[in-house]
Amino acid sequence: MKTEDLQQELFESFEIDGQLLPAVTNEEEKFQAFRKLLIERIEELAEKNMEKLMWLLYRVDVNERKLHATLKETPPENFAPTIADMIIERQIQKVKLRKEFEGNETDWNFDI
Repeated sequence: MKTEDLQQELFESFEIDGQLLPAVTNEEEKFQAFRKLLIERIEELAEKNMEKLMWLLYRVDVNERKLHATLKETPPENFAPTIADMIIERQIQKVKLRKEFEGNETDWNFDI
């Protein structure tokens, strides 16, 4: 999966400037740079506006039970990377689902 598929919605939702990404061609380097920016934004939100961070996690549709269970087991210094990985995991699931159902147009006409 391409990093661009993950980035688009998350950069918009988390108000991250995509121009901050370094110009790299390697897909792994792109992913790591993207992940780093997401972690930095999560740290910033956790410090300044935790309510907004929680709202964004809800909006991105991170499983709340899994989030709470994971954070109970996570040391404070790994808070942001853990959340970033959960967000990325959820985004990957959503991209895969969209691609899976992309060409399946169904007639949802319920005229009686």
